[in-house]
Amino acid sequence: MFVVFLITDLAAGWLSAAGLTGFGFAAGSAIAAGSARREDLLIVVATPPVIFLAAVTCAELIAAHADHAAISAGSLAAGVFLAISATAPWLFGGLAGALIIAAVRGLRRCVSDLRADLPGDTGRLQRRTGDPRQGAGSLPARLA
Repeated sequence: MFVVFLITDLAAGWLSAAGLTGFGFAAGSAIAAGSARREDLLIVVATPPVIFLAAVTCAELIAAHADHAAISAGSLAAGVFLAISATAPWLFGGLAGALIIAAVRGLRRCVSDLRADLPGDTGRLQRRTGDPRQGAGSLPARLA
């Protein structure tokens, strides 16, 4: 995803096509959601905004270096903010598309597995281990 986001953002800057950055985000998210293993769907759906932020920041640094311009933290932050705000509709659409693809591929199962692994849900622990003695105050047999 990072490579797709970075290349499309750099190409959008060089071609002066702002929509290309957003299209790259939507395409990268959809490809990742469609090609990831079922166990990784939750991660693939949750991380694209963070990866996109890193890619846009790197693209801003590369573009500033290519222009031989001095860059400050303020101008870098402004460039990143403008790039993200210009692609906001694409970000929402790309995430919605990735969620739909992941839901069709089994995202609900990933969420239920995560909930089953969280501490504090003793009812699920009893159902998974089959041991009725494991109540709210007892440890699972493998931890005792």
